[in-house]
Amino acid sequence: MKATNVESLFGLMDEAIKLLQTEAELSYVEALSETLENLSFEGKAQQVEGLPSNEAIERLNSLYKKMNLEALDKEIIRKSIQLTFIKATKADKLQMNHQMTPDTIAYLIAYFIGEIKKDKTEKLHVSDLAAGTGNLLNIVLAHLASRGNEVTAEAVDNDDLLISVAANSGSLMGLSEKIHYTHSDSLQELLVAPSDIMVSDFPIGYYPVNERAKNYKTAFSEGNSFAHFLMFEQNVNYLKESGWGVFIVPSDIFETDKTSVLMGWLKETVHIQAFLSLPEGLFHKNGMKKSIIIVQKNGEKSIQAEQVLLGEIPDLKNAQKMQSFLDIFHNWSAKMI
Repeated sequence: MKATNVESLFGLMDEAIKLLQTEAELSYVEALSETLENLSFEGKAQQVEGLPSNEAIERLNSLYKKMNLEALDKEIIRKSIQLTFIKATKADKLQMNHQMTPDTIAYLIAYFIGEIKKDKTEKLHVSDLAAGTGNLLNIVLAHLASRGNEVTAEAVDNDDLLISVAANSGSLMGLSEKIHYTHSDSLQELLVAPSDIMVSDFPIGYYPVNERAKNYKTAFSEGNSFAHFLMFEQNVNYLKESGWGVFIVPSDIFETDKTSVLMGWLKETVHIQAFLSLPEGLFHKNGMKKSIIIVQKNGEKSIQAEQVLLGEIPDLKNAQKMQSFLDIFHNWSAKMI
């Protein structure tokens, strides 16, 4: 039976991934990456040095055919891939920095950007320098494109498996011509175009390459620097003047003994327009509470909002409170930006 919805497509993908995982002795995420690559290139399984077996190749190709990707809505494909990656997160115990930005947060960021960039005819270039599997970037691009904006994008990540998942997912969703994918340490000098909008779910922790970190104003004078400070600076480096950054950061980013390093750079470079705490329930499993910060890079068209929007985003499942919050954001952006 051919796939017709998210559940049936996920079932077929999961079966193909597990078969490939067993045959080639791969982790779930490695088998997922190879599965997406097979689907992106002619929809046929590849055999290297006799693996997978001929019987497995035949079974995989049968499963790929049943997926019926050409006939499916792109959102069904995206959600099915997301489910397989969520399973990979659990099966392979992926570290926190390699986990996917949840749909609920990604849609919220897409809404914020839509309210800030009000011109629905504007051509927009969007980038994510910690793209991971590309879920956040894909949702933002889909939102902007659906309302009429012509969009292009850059996706950069230093993990070869994650950027492979992102690129092949993008191919299956028809985004290959819109997004340029780069496998690189994002804190190196990058060959990417300046962007109108930067989005990112910053990796949290220490950056181990002190020789490279010392090129940044947010680096510490001694020891390893915070990766999320450096990533903040690098993202703004690749923003156009007056461009916007919408980032997911630790809620305590301004409460550490190193905050003065970050604040000194921020005051010189951007306007902080909003700082909104995400619901604590989203992060109970890893104990890391996060927030969304919205900044605008200094430039001729940049304006500091008279009132920086501060507050807590309500429980995303509470429709009434969420609608009230979205109304507050809409009214604030209409008056302040």
